[in-house]
Amino acid sequence: MRLSTGIAAAHNEGAICAAVVNGLHDEALGYNFLGLFLIDAANGERVLRSSIGWSQAPENYRVPAGAGISARAIADGKLHYTPDVTRDASYIASLSSGSEVDVPLVVDGNTLGVLVVESNEPDAFAEYDFEILTAAADQAGIAIARTRLLAEERRRADEHAALLDSMAALAGDLEIERVLQMVLQRAVQLLGVTGGEVAIVDEAAGELEILASSNIGKDSTGTRLKIGEGAMGKVAQTREPLIIPSYREWIGQSAKYDDIAVHSVMVAPLMIGERMVGVIAALHSDPKRIFNNEDLRLLNLFAPQVAVAIENARLFSNIQREQAYFASLVRESPVSIVALDKHGCITLCNPAFEELFGYSAAEVQNQELDPLITTEETRREAEAYTQQATDRAIHGVGRRVRKDRTLVDVEILAVPVVVKGERVGLMALYHDVTELLKARQDAEAADRAKSQFLASMSHELRTPLNAIIGYSELLREEAEERQLPGFTGDLDKIRGAGRHLLMLINDVLDLSKIEAGKVEISPAPFPLERAIAEVTATVEPLVARRGNKLEVRAAALGDMHSDEMRIRQVLFNLLSNASKFTEKGTISLGVTREDGWMIFAVSDTGIGMSPDQASRLFEAFVQADATIAARFGGTGLGLAISRKLCRLMGGDVTVASEPGKGSTFTVRLPVTAPAQEEA
Repeated sequence: MRLSTGIAAAHNEGAICAAVVNGLHDEALGYNFLGLFLIDAANGERVLRSSIGWSQAPENYRVPAGAGISARAIADGKLHYTPDVTRDASYIASLSSGSEVDVPLVVDGNTLGVLVVESNEPDAFAEYDFEILTAAADQAGIAIARTRLLAEERRRADEHAALLDSMAALAGDLEIERVLQMVLQRAVQLLGVTGGEVAIVDEAAGELEILASSNIGKDSTGTRLKIGEGAMGKVAQTREPLIIPSYREWIGQSAKYDDIAVHSVMVAPLMIGERMVGVIAALHSDPKRIFNNEDLRLLNLFAPQVAVAIENARLFSNIQREQAYFASLVRESPVSIVALDKHGCITLCNPAFEELFGYSAAEVQNQELDPLITTEETRREAEAYTQQATDRAIHGVGRRVRKDRTLVDVEILAVPVVVKGERVGLMALYHDVTELLKARQDAEAADRAKSQFLASMSHELRTPLNAIIGYSELLREEAEERQLPGFTGDLDKIRGAGRHLLMLINDVLDLSKIEAGKVEISPAPFPLERAIAEVTATVEPLVARRGNKLEVRAAALGDMHSDEMRIRQVLFNLLSNASKFTEKGTISLGVTREDGWMIFAVSDTGIGMSPDQASRLFEAFVQADATIAARFGGTGLGLAISRKLCRLMGGDVTVASEPGKGSTFTVRLPVTAPAQEEA
């Protein structure tokens, strides 16, 4: 009972071991030596924790694994009795003679140590002794196991408390520099090391940048290491933790750390999933302090939380930069910008808004936007924009009112603001287009005046030109009657020049009428094959003049309900144009009917065009390039007029061409043109 009470009162392993040997040292038992050895899990050695009867016993006396009589009890977990120790070669002398009992301390199949009991007399132990010693060893084993379990629980509780304190501190700060410094302070405190460093990965440069250092002999902040350089670079390369027992003997050390006194180093990667965000290193300058797996376990327990804290700080820093960037864009934008909440009230506006509408930001804060900048006449239009912008972007032009009640013409863009699928408001942009609208109106007026002038001048020029052409024809007939061949050539030139000029004037007149909106499209039913026959008969002399051959593929087309005269004009323009740019080749016209559309394809084997030339082909007064204009002549109006006429009839004309391989112009017109009185 005295023994049990002493063991129960002990609070650590040393006290338990002392209670066992002291409790068993009793004259009634007659034991001359008592020693309790515990096994060192690292190397299997037996360490003497408490003894009585051996005055010369060294402190922390150790028996190598497998040596001595008591090794048998360790090996099989059973009591062993040696009646005469002098006859056993494995005996390690503590007494010069006598007998020995070795009782293992076994708990749940694990041997924790051995109780060694000796007597000066040979064969001094009996069954009664074995029962007492076995009971004492069992109690001691249970007490030691319980103490170790409690110590482990306290240690883990302390670790978790320290980690929770660290994480709370890390989570409370989002400035990355302060976070990293805090990381080091907590790591040094938790690991009980001399100092350390934290580095983050610079993915763009392929380097580590040290952003915090603590007590390593110098301030290494700002140092950059290549991936693979030094202990931290090695871990960044392998993404595996690393322990270096003797850093000075390690062949991978970086020259950047030649000037610091460091003995052992432990490094762990800081990972977010599969992505490495940084590296943390702990070091010790004491040669007696060598990192082990338990230290690494603790660092690995700490590292993931540090990685998350660093990533949060980095994301927060990026968000701050982005917010500052976009705030600067809004603030400096020349376009008026205003943000509204989901109730249509203003949450912010930029200086351009204040300047455009005359309100200060304080005046409009939390005010409804539409009543603020609209009149009674424009309120409904503005509210419609606001309503539509809750679902999609809206663009338009309208009139708004300033604080001083003057009106301003604005281009409006309103877009919904959606966060995680929920509409939280909208943003409206206003651009003052008063001057632009006036300039546009002036330009349109000038364009109409130009078209009217050209139309008027064209009429004025056609009358004298018709007279010149008519008189030249009369004079030529008279020269032939009088047999004056010397005059006929000049008169032919006068007539040809007059007709060419009249053709140009007619083109200008047509274009002017189209631009002035005065060209009339008069749809009526007509047989298409007849119209095609008349066009090809007219154009055949032009085709033959340059040695070309005309091919026509048009049969069973039926009637069209469109403007026959304008269709003939378009086809004549395209065929004559093909003839002009083709020599000793083939001009073809193919016509097909497809799903309510009539398709006209005019192809040639002429000089062709580049994509850049083709892109400008339908602009008025533009030809493919200056060289072609000089060689083939023309004003560049025919194709522009043809496209405008096709579009007035509900269709279009396109071109496909390749230099040296000819061109194909394709006209698509509805079989039944849209009815209209005026273009």
